[in-house]
Amino acid sequence: MNKFVDRKKELALLKKLYHSNKSEFIVIYGRRRLGKTTLIRNFAKNFPHVYFMADRAGEELSKLSFATAMANALNEPLLQSVNYPNWYDLFAAFDKFRDKNRKTILIFDEFQYLCQIQPAFASFIQKWWDEHWKNSNIFLILCGSVTSMMYKETLAENSPLFGRASAQLLISPLKFKHLKEFLPQHSRNSLIEFYSLTGGTPRYIELAREYNSFKSALKNLVLNRTGILYNEAKYILHNEISTPNTCWSILNALGSGTTRISELGNKLNLPANQLTQYINLLKDLFFIYREVPVLESNPAKSKKGLYKVADPFLRLWFGCIYPYESFLEFEQADLVIKKIKPQILNHISLCYEDICRESVKENMIEYNCVKIGRQWSKNYEIDIIGLNENNKITVAGECKWSRKKIGLSLLENLKNKIMKNNLPTSKKIKFILFSKAGFTNDLLETAQSDKSIILKT
Repeated sequence: MNKFVDRKKELALLKKLYHSNKSEFIVIYGRRRLGKTTLIRNFAKNFPHVYFMADRAGEELSKLSFATAMANALNEPLLQSVNYPNWYDLFAAFDKFRDKNRKTILIFDEFQYLCQIQPAFASFIQKWWDEHWKNSNIFLILCGSVTSMMYKETLAENSPLFGRASAQLLISPLKFKHLKEFLPQHSRNSLIEFYSLTGGTPRYIELAREYNSFKSALKNLVLNRTGILYNEAKYILHNEISTPNTCWSILNALGSGTTRISELGNKLNLPANQLTQYINLLKDLFFIYREVPVLESNPAKSKKGLYKVADPFLRLWFGCIYPYESFLEFEQADLVIKKIKPQILNHISLCYEDICRESVKENMIEYNCVKIGRQWSKNYEIDIIGLNENNKITVAGECKWSRKKIGLSLLENLKNKIMKNNLPTSKKIKFILFSKAGFTNDLLETAQSDKSIILKT
């Protein structure tokens, strides 16, 4: 079951553009499994449309498949029995039989495959758009999963289609808050555990719905040689990236604790200019990110930046599972679970911190801040820092994924970090503490009388 969750902004934009008084050309792209096709189908279902999903078949078979899609959508059976010498003939047939009184949506899904089997396909689209479609009440959607190729074929300056798109939608993973819609029977703590496995990837969440616990989902989906996600990391890289081996090495290095660009270059024996190219690609796919202390005045040039695996599934794979892959090949999943238990707990804890920071970001107005992130130096680390427009701290927080309740000592420790390191604070600073297990009575009593203390479970 493909459950449609969130994507409200994307759906609203598509509907707004559909109801415009002119032709529209939309590029939708992003890595696999994020629900691009589900978004498109949900949008197009109430409007006249032709949907064509390309594959790796040869050009002649692709033309035949497109003709069949047109015949079914336009209710013209003869369209699929005609010989089409070239793609222009297919476009002309579409124009001839579509309803001229309504804006018709034409969707090319997995567009990158068409560009692979026919390198001039983007030029064909460009020519027909310029000469026929841009003034013909058409809603053209080009959607693709290989981010680098989609950018090259549709958005780059040297692309034949450059400058023609009305909008470009880079589809990102869902936020943690949307997991409840997929897994309504689970508690918040259980959802956090599941998020550490699935991240915000709808396909992974759909698969995890079949299991009652994080452990059973992990064992059956990932640690079992017949599990659907057992080879997922390799599949993603080989299908999304033209240089999967190098990107695999980068993700493996990040997963094993290498975080600085200089360390990555030395470990992989790659010069900085080449490494940056791969790093940028992985960032575009939402696989990795660069984190800088939130108080840095010039983050782009900061030398304190750390690279980390952003996608929870890949972080789990490279940080915990990959070193034990040989055990899994001999079906020793229970042994692997026992060996990686400490790494798993640490992984869930880091995901919990991400979730907590995200929840503060969603309430930035309440906390009077314009920027939120993590702050660290050689002597200290603070999980959450929110800054106002004057770069002063308006909210500071800590997150603890532990079975033990947290008490006043954590609050005092947080305040001491700020005071001893002379961090800039606003007059009405708030302190927010997140805890898996809850809080001790003395901390609860203190928070009741001090409105600057916020406790979250």
